[in-house]
Amino acid sequence: MSSEILARIQFAFTVSFHIIFPTTSIGLAMFLAITEGMWLWTKDTLYMQIYRFWLTIFAMGFGVGVVTGIVLSFDSASVLPVSPRPLGPRSDP
Repeated sequence: MSSEILARIQFAFTVSFHIIFPTTSIGLAMFLAITEGMWLWTKDTLYMQIYRFWLTIFAMGFGVGVVTGIVLSFDSASVLPVSPRPLGPRSDP
């Protein structure tokens, strides 16, 4: 296999992980806001338990999304070496 094919496989792997985690984080952020609002409104401890459980999952997903986003910017330079040149350092590190 050529290095170009391997770079594209790595890019596809990183993109597939990156698209999952940020979209999950966006949905969980809304769910967490609603759950905390319900706890503030009703003072039912069940809502706070649900909130704390999903908050840890949100934090882990957010962290993985950030890490894959950083790696993705480096991967895009190896897959698309010609495209970012006119943009300079604003596109890739």
